[in-house]
Amino acid sequence: MPETIRLDAGERRVLGVLIEKGLTTPQYYPMTVNAIVAAANQKNNRDPIVEMVEDDVRDILERLKARGLVTEVFPAGSRSEKWRQELSARLALDGEEMAVVGELLLRGAQTLGELRARASRMKPLETQEALQAVFDRLLARDPPLVLRLSEEGVRRGIRVTHGLSSEAEAARQESPGSSAAAAALVRSADARGARDSSAEIEALRRRVAAIELHLGIPPSD
Repeated sequence: MPETIRLDAGERRVLGVLIEKGLTTPQYYPMTVNAIVAAANQKNNRDPIVEMVEDDVRDILERLKARGLVTEVFPAGSRSEKWRQELSARLALDGEEMAVVGELLLRGAQTLGELRARASRMKPLETQEALQAVFDRLLARDPPLVLRLSEEGVRRGIRVTHGLSSEAEAARQESPGSSAAAAALVRSADARGARDSSAEIEALRRRVAAIELHLGIPPSD
C-alpha cells in the first residue's frame, strides 16, 4: 500500500529546514537543536515567519522521531546530539526532488517560476523544463507529493504546493484542476498560517510572563 505522510505546520518547517541545510551546508549537517531553531526562524525564504523556541523544536523532533522521519545521532567529539531527516529516504527522493519538496515545505504555495529560482539554491534547475520534469515525477507519485493549484489550461503563473498536509489531501478529493479546490486549499493554508503565528506569539508571551514572575520583574504592559 502506498505510504501516506501528513505533516503539521511545525513538522513541515523542521523537515524543510533539515532538507535545505543538508543540501546547502552539508558540512554543518546533521544539525543541533539550536541550529534547527535558528534556521526555522530565518526571515528569508520562509513563509510564514515564525518564532520557534527550543522546547517547540524538541517536541516536534520527538514526534518526527517516533514516526521514523528523523534520526537522532551522536557524532564523535560532539557535545550535543544532532538530527538528520529521513523523509527523503522514506520517499526515495533524488536530490532535485528533495530540493523541490523542501522548498515547498518551507514556503508553501508558490508559482513554478518562484519555485525554480528558490529550489535552485539547493540543487541547480537550469530551465523551467527541468523543474517541470521534476514536478511531474512528484505529481505522478501515489499519493502525489505535489499539487497543482491553478486550473488546467492556465499556462503562466501556475501555482503549486506540496501534498504533505491534510488540506492537500482534501483538495485532491475534488475534481482535478478544480478552481474551487485550489481556492479552498489556499484559503485553508492562509488561515492555518495565521492561527500558527497567533499561537506562537501567545506562547512566547506566556514564556516571557513566567520568566518575569520568576525574576521578580514587574509584568510588561
